[in-house]
Amino acid sequence: MTNTTRSLPGLLAFSMLAACGPSGLTAAQLCQKNAEVDQSARLGTCTGIPSGDLFGDQATCSAAAGACSGADRALLLDVLTCAEKLPACEESAKQAWVGARTGCVMRLSGISAACNQAFAGVLPDPSGLFDAGVPDAGPQPLRDGGSAVELVAVADETTVALAWQTLQSPANVTRWAVIAIGDGGARAEPLFIDMVSQRNLLLPDAGPGGAARWFLVGETATGTVAFGQPDAGGGMRVDAGQSCRLPIDCPADRVCDLGQCRAQSCQPGGAVTCPVQYQCTPSGTCLRTAVDAGTAFDAGQSMMSGTETPLPFLSNDPLATVGAYGPSEPRYVGGFPGRRGDVVAIDSARALVVLEQEGQLIGHASFRRGRDFIDDSTTASLLDTVGGRARITYNPDSRTVFACYIVGRGVRVRRSLDDGRTWGEVATTIEPPASDDGGFSSIISDCDIAPWRNGGALMVTVEDDKLVARSITAGTQGGMPVITVEDPGQVAMASSPPDAGNAFNPLRPSIATLPADGQVHIVFTATRVLSGGLSDPEVFGVYRDGATGAFNQPQMLTFTGVPPFMGNPLPQDHATVTIDPTTKRALAAYVTVLPGVEQVSTVQMALWNVTQRRWATGSGLNVFTVETDGQTRILFPDPLLVGRQLDAFSPVLASLPNGKIWLSFVAGPRTPGQGNDFRFYGVPFDFEEPTPAGTARGWFKRPARRLADIRVLDPRGGSARPTFTGFAADGQLSFWGVFTEGFGPQGDQEGGRAVSVSIP
Repeated sequence: MTNTTRSLPGLLAFSMLAACGPSGLTAAQLCQKNAEVDQSARLGTCTGIPSGDLFGDQATCSAAAGACSGADRALLLDVLTCAEKLPACEESAKQAWVGARTGCVMRLSGISAACNQAFAGVLPDPSGLFDAGVPDAGPQPLRDGGSAVELVAVADETTVALAWQTLQSPANVTRWAVIAIGDGGARAEPLFIDMVSQRNLLLPDAGPGGAARWFLVGETATGTVAFGQPDAGGGMRVDAGQSCRLPIDCPADRVCDLGQCRAQSCQPGGAVTCPVQYQCTPSGTCLRTAVDAGTAFDAGQSMMSGTETPLPFLSNDPLATVGAYGPSEPRYVGGFPGRRGDVVAIDSARALVVLEQEGQLIGHASFRRGRDFIDDSTTASLLDTVGGRARITYNPDSRTVFACYIVGRGVRVRRSLDDGRTWGEVATTIEPPASDDGGFSSIISDCDIAPWRNGGALMVTVEDDKLVARSITAGTQGGMPVITVEDPGQVAMASSPPDAGNAFNPLRPSIATLPADGQVHIVFTATRVLSGGLSDPEVFGVYRDGATGAFNQPQMLTFTGVPPFMGNPLPQDHATVTIDPTTKRALAAYVTVLPGVEQVSTVQMALWNVTQRRWATGSGLNVFTVETDGQTRILFPDPLLVGRQLDAFSPVLASLPNGKIWLSFVAGPRTPGQGNDFRFYGVPFDFEEPTPAGTARGWFKRPARRLADIRVLDPRGGSARPTFTGFAADGQLSFWGVFTEGFGPQGDQEGGRAVSVSIP
């Protein structure tokens, strides 16, 4: 930045007027300040921009300022103070600099008519500044910052999706103008959006091969470019009433829980329910056993980009090309190790990843399509200082993110109204009553969550030997925000006696909903006893809709329609489920072991039969379907994989509003003595796609695509088993995934960062 040397009298005069307030500013003092703010020195290498003092030379300024009131002079001083902070202009970033200086000048809109008339022909013209020497060009995109709005554009085979984020308050915007610029520079007629709160747009049927740059203009009521209000788009959340931020702020027998030092109950000898480096004592409370409790990472508070200068609502101009597409570049989520990641996708610009990092639950919110994930200072927010196994979902009706996670012996629910950048002060925790007879108390050990009616969510929890579904609403009571969780909820599955064929000990639930129809699918792992007395982990599903109201009895996902209808005696686990919102059909996937191949896992699909109200699968519905020569090249044509022993696991299903379904999973070769090489894959599924044998419909749209060329953590080692991967569909046309990088010769060493990827 170029600094202007001030004289001592000038500094003293400015100090005196600052002491008595702007209303005491004289015309002479204002014009002395005008002379000190040397604009010509700030033009740097830029050309085509008017130079000179903003309010004319000393004589001109003094003559005009005498006609201005004290309030007018305060506004004029505000413009000078703003302009003084501008850096030297560089030709490569001229548009951004001009936009910032125009923002300073736009503050003149509040001066009186008399003052404006006195300065007639002298005050800078914002429209002339804005065009920056490009006559009749119309509004121009700002590619190098200096804008109050940022735009993301992405396309698939037929559709362009736009999403934008305002960085300052759009209070002066009355409509958005969306403009496309073709390869030759020709501009299409603007598409106007009158709803200022809208923040994304789908443009279907754009046609294959179409390429255009898109940019966004926020217009005032008179059709001019609107300017934002500084710092209104972000700001820092203040946690009022906090008594702690880190575990070491509390006594050893207390945890830092939502800013307060509290005792946390746990289950001695049961599931690990205490924070990192705490232990569960025989009396059932968590006790810190390390000095720092593993909390070197301080997420701080998430902040949006801000500036003291009003900025124009002119976006950048991203390129979108309709046609074939692939995944984005993989992006690391922050600079710290992360595990057990989950993701919600909101639109083409916005996504949220929640991770366990340094014993805390940290959210990372992106509004630049993941490009900003790397910067903890702008994306990280503290979801909680305690808890684990977080699951998140997004309800587009209320624009609310809901999170559930395990704390102590119970489950906690929080919500965010700003896409995960902050989490407010409200939380609801459900914890079963403690045992009165000295035995083990009940415990909630896992949860999953999905959007539900009235802008809320539906949560499923594992509570000892049953699954419980609870509705969640977020609103206000007495003017204060509240989260209401239905208690005791509805039992979705109760364990039956461990006789042959019965299901008990449910684990790892996954929930999918279709709120408009009242459809709810929950899939999970349970144990059953086979006829020989051996136990077998099997995947099951329960279902309800608006007509039935109650959940049906558990149905095995492994049903094939072939006698004896007793499921698959091989172990299954880690089920996932989704519902196609267009056909209203459900699809599930799970991990199983390939018959005849020791310890090789694969991902198997199951389809929901609406008429029979049960799940069904088939031998061809797995990702390792083989050619007639026995090779798995149908979905994996990569020659480096053909003929090798492959594993697949960690499936997650997601559905777009247009009915597109993708399956994500981890897969790769297992080479004895050389380690494992697992990568993150995705493949579309279509209910109308013929199977390879052509005997039925409902299969993958080949081939499977590697979504990131980064090694994925192997679940067979370390403490992170099973590997958690997240996968979600946004409200437009993209899928987003997250996984943890694996280290070491076997890829099973923890300590890697989380990685995010989107497609397209």
